[in-house]
Amino acid sequence: MTKLFNGIDVSRHQGDIDWDSVNPHIDFAMIRAGFGKNNIDAKARRNVSECERLGIPYGLYWFSYALHPEMAKKEAEYLIDFIGEHKPEYPIVYDFEYDTVTHATKNGVSINRQFVLDCTEEFCRTLEEHGFYAMFYTNQDYYQRYYQASKVAEKYDMWYARYSQSAGRKVTLWQYSDKGKLPGISGYVDLDRTERDYPLIIKKNNLNNWR
Repeated sequence: MTKLFNGIDVSRHQGDIDWDSVNPHIDFAMIRAGFGKNNIDAKARRNVSECERLGIPYGLYWFSYALHPEMAKKEAEYLIDFIGEHKPEYPIVYDFEYDTVTHATKNGVSINRQFVLDCTEEFCRTLEEHGFYAMFYTNQDYYQRYYQASKVAEKYDMWYARYSQSAGRKVTLWQYSDKGKLPGISGYVDLDRTERDYPLIIKKNNLNNWR
């Protein structure tokens, strides 16, 4: 039987998490490192150090405000700087969402499929060039609009948001709820699930500083 790994994804919106209380309930965490032009998430360093203290495998994501692919590349570089000597055991993720599009539109940039694919490719390729396991995040709407049947979707793992009984398609990491409740976190937290043993894969392939 396939083992399921259960996790959460967190940012400053969860405040100061009591990771000791959370620890028994999760197999991994996805932590927001930052967003846009090198804005480090206010709780990122604390969340990383707490996960490391407790031996909770974690990955990192960067919320994109890129206005062109070169900016997406810069965002990847900010994230690589944030990682430094840390050794995440889960993928490093490009996060392109509705707020990304709103920001671009306000700045006179029109978003189309090619724009999204180019930005995602630049971000993920930059990570891979530096020896990191790259992934992109999307939801059902944006998958159908931008990523479906693309080389990007074939090439990189996808962290997929769909709040339902099933992901509805084959995905490597599934965000299945935004209404999770766990001891140690006040308010809701996103819940995630994967069948992929990322720590094993990442360490075996000497990725994410596991050289």
